[in-house]
Amino acid sequence: MKVGDLVKYESVLNDSMDRHTVEYGLVIQISKTGHDTLSAQVLFNDTGKPCWIDSQKLVVVSEAG
Repeated sequence: MKVGDLVKYESVLNDSMDRHTVEYGLVIQISKTGHDTLSAQVLFNDTGKPCWIDSQKLVVVSEAG
């Protein structure tokens, strides 16, 4: 995962996992958060606001060229 990648994030809306949302966004920054972990700052298309997300919870849809 790198800056410029289009990513998908799925979030569960309740404990039974019956409902979830899928959001798409653009990675605008990467940060090392631990010894072996990364977080990505993602600009989501629905809110227009950047959010930090654990990179393990993101799926790359399209890599930046």
